[in-house]
Amino acid sequence: MPPTPRTRILGASLRNARIVANFGLRELARRIGVAPAMLSSWEQARRTPSLADVAGILGAIGAVGNARRDILRIAEGTAEQCWVVRGTPGSPARTIALAAHNESAQSIVSWDPFAIPEVLPIARTHPDTQLAPLEAFVSDRALNYRVGNISQTVRSVIRAAAESRQFALHVVPADIAWRAGLTTAFDRYAMNSGESVVYCGQRGLGIFTVDPRETGSPFHKDVELVRQIAASHGKVLSLPSTSGSGLAF
Repeated sequence: MPPTPRTRILGASLRNARIVANFGLRELARRIGVAPAMLSSWEQARRTPSLADVAGILGAIGAVGNARRDILRIAEGTAEQCWVVRGTPGSPARTIALAAHNESAQSIVSWDPFAIPEVLPIARTHPDTQLAPLEAFVSDRALNYRVGNISQTVRSVIRAAAESRQFALHVVPADIAWRAGLTTAFDRYAMNSGESVVYCGQRGLGIFTVDPRETGSPFHKDVELVRQIAASHGKVLSLPSTSGSGLAF
């Protein structure tokens, strides 16, 4: 059975907590009495630890307070097909959750009608992983788009994304997209395990859920719709790389 969003987020949260506590993988595995390969499989969501295993890990690394509580909450229902991550965009919990799916996906499609997609600034958190190719769509209103007049902050985010992965950013006219009903931001992750996961980020929380890849999925239809609008009315936005390659705008 493929890992659920909660299993992936649990593994990434455990790995992050171990790194923050300054424990090596082998050191922690020895302390809790499991093989390093087993601990690694938990962190990479290839296997799911029991609640007792998670509590043992948190006790060994000295996790307390909210950090301990939040990870235990994730571990209590890893078989569930959805998970709500509390926090604002860019908060540690949302960043860890997005990174876990970034590094487990085959490809990502992202649409945001109002802002720069939350997935764009997510960096690689594990040196042995590769970020999935990203096809991102944003509205011209989100960028306050004027040729040659995009803010330096947005330029930096786009450049970092282009340098870290296979990446394309399409600017879509907001009025056309909104009239077509594309008013909800989402990321759709095609996972290596075969299923798709959809992420919908809001101001104070983000929702992950497993989404069928069949053409009947509403998010599949939204992806195809935004692609059609981009092909007919949009433009590809990219930054020249430091080597001089890439598309100017």
